[in-house]
Amino acid sequence: MVFDFVGENWRKWFKLMIYFLLPFSVLLGTTIATFYDESSDSMSTMAYVVSAILFLGGCAVVTALQILLVKWNEAHDGTLDQCEVADMWHIMPKTTLKCLGIIVLWTPLLLLAILCNIIPVIGFAAIFAALPIFLLCPIMLLESDHSLADLSRRAFSLGFKKWGALIVIAVVMSLVGMLINNAATFPLGIFLVVESLFEQSDSDSMIWSFVMDVIRYVLCVAACFMIFVEIGLFVLAMTIHYGSVATEVEDIGLENDIDNFANLK
Repeated sequence: MVFDFVGENWRKWFKLMIYFLLPFSVLLGTTIATFYDESSDSMSTMAYVVSAILFLGGCAVVTALQILLVKWNEAHDGTLDQCEVADMWHIMPKTTLKCLGIIVLWTPLLLLAILCNIIPVIGFAAIFAALPIFLLCPIMLLESDHSLADLSRRAFSLGFKKWGALIVIAVVMSLVGMLINNAATFPLGIFLVVESLFEQSDSDSMIWSFVMDVIRYVLCVAACFMIFVEIGLFVLAMTIHYGSVATEVEDIGLENDIDNFANLK
């Protein structure tokens, strides 16, 4: 369903992704590029902090964007044809702030679950138990207002009712994300290898250094953008899963049935 949705609307989807996420990718790529620059060791700590802030902001933007696109799709006969940047721009700021609040509040719990991987069995169980966290933003934006406590209870209630399906979706989308990430970072890896091979060469001119810095920067920006693409696909999967579970378990539907998302025209 995710890839049907993106495939049918890829031009509009990609355009909106570029408009809203490329600025974050450019800034994040700049800070990440400094990690590979030996002359900027003194800035490494600041670069990590800035990278974390930009990444959280980008996560909030891409989460809000994907869920709003689902809402737009429901309200406009299953198409994004009339969805323009100006339409999204008017509703993105408030929605993004809501998503950012959820992400900031629940990130520590998710990180704790990941840290539990020190003990393999418990670690996997903790991560799987924390997966309903990813239903919080779809529920918050697609349903009527909930308090944070009610929102959390509903997310974990729906998540555990179809926990097996949620785990399978998370695993499959994580594998897809890994493939995309490997494809996106492969050119950067090749570049770093080539750069190291020529490190001891006589090509220490200012022009050569400038060209290498530009290539490194562009590859870092591209890799950052693809990370947000991966996150966007994951959010779409979680949003569609939420609609499917709400329809099946509670016998309710959204304005247009997300469970039949792939058949919407």
